Amino acid sequence: MSEVKAAESAFQIYRRLFPLYLGIIMGPLNTTGTFNLIPLFSNDFDVSLSIAGLAITLYMVPVVISQVLSGIIAEILGQTRTLVLGLLVFSVGCLVATVVTDYPLFLTARAVQGFGTGLILPVGMVMATENAPPHRAATAIGGIQAAFTMGTAIGPGVSGLFAEHLGWSGFFFFCAAAGLLAALANGVAYSKLPRARGLQGPFRPLGQAITAPGVLTVSFAGFLFFLANSGVILFIAVWLQKSDMTGPAAAGLLISIPGVVGIVASPLAGVLGDRWGILRAVAIGAAFALVARVGIWGSPGVLLVYPLLLSLVGVGNSLLITNVDAYSLSLWPGLRRAVAGVVIGTRFLGLALTPVLLTPVYEVFSIRGVLIATSIVIILGLLMLRLARRKV
Repeated sequence: MSEVKAAESAFQIYRRLFPLYLGIIMGPLNTTGTFNLIPLFSNDFDVSLSIAGLAITLYMVPVVISQVLSGIIAEILGQTRTLVLGLLVFSVGCLVATVVTDYPLFLTARAVQGFGTGLILPVGMVMATENAPPHRAATAIGGIQAAFTMGTAIGPGVSGLFAEHLGWSGFFFFCAAAGLLAALANGVAYSKLPRARGLQGPFRPLGQAITAPGVLTVSFAGFLFFLANSGVILFIAVWLQKSDMTGPAAAGLLISIPGVVGIVASPLAGVLGDRWGILRAVAIGAAFALVARVGIWGSPGVLLVYPLLLSLVGVGNSLLITNVDAYSLSLWPGLRRAVAGVVIGTRFLGLALTPVLLTPVYEVFSIRGVLIATSIVIILGLLMLRLARRKV
């Protein structure tokens, strides 16, 4: 790495990786936008809330599968082609979702979207870290997390506006168009990167990553943190609408707050992780997340408390996810592609299982039960991360 590149500022790193960030936005935009549409799927397809939640689960399962396999696919096709492939498959799935009228077919379209989405983030993370100085890895990941949280931020608001004015199918058409534009931008910007390494032993790095000390443990910590964050956002959206406190658009704007805050907080979280250390930054993030849950638990029916407390959720999640990702990629640098697939795939399994694990809690104990359950999950995640640190 040249001395000029090693001395790059954070802004210079972010500017060089800007096209990559455009692609990263698409997955969380689609995911959190769908969170806000679950009550509408329940009404329009005439299914229960639990069945409507399959629109998330059957989207996230292929996400997890393709994330785990992303390192293998990148070894065969090359990083740029894999990223573009993911964006194109995602866009096709979104287009199909705009025209189907049968719920099983809609779920099939969601699964196609999920497979494409799963290729984007792991490949993007590796591309970001490989295009930054080693001592700025957390900074580069902070940019990835900022793009991710930007998608998280705008997804609920965009889907809510489409739902109220043009119908929810318009949201998926918007995602398809944006995905195609992102594929074109990345294909042009990174066309000179190595295209492939060949077919010799592409599965070997995946096996090495799974058995490498600390990888599965830190992966499970990420799983727990993601379950906690997606759970609180999803069920606050459901709670606000089912309790008639807001409509879809207002609920979408409120649950977009963590993402809006994360746009600024994520790069800072990466810088703090580089300076203060991963575990300290993660502990501070957990404190923010827990304080927010205590506040909402105390006043779940007071709409005015949500903006501030959801802002704390955003700060906490940025510190947690940014630094867990940076730590995982620093464990075994020679296996970054495979490790990224395993860590992110396991993490997104938490999102896939959110409706399955937390809908029964919500139906019995309402939003307060979800807040308590996700607080316990965060504490367990901290314990797993400390255990991972000891194994390496």
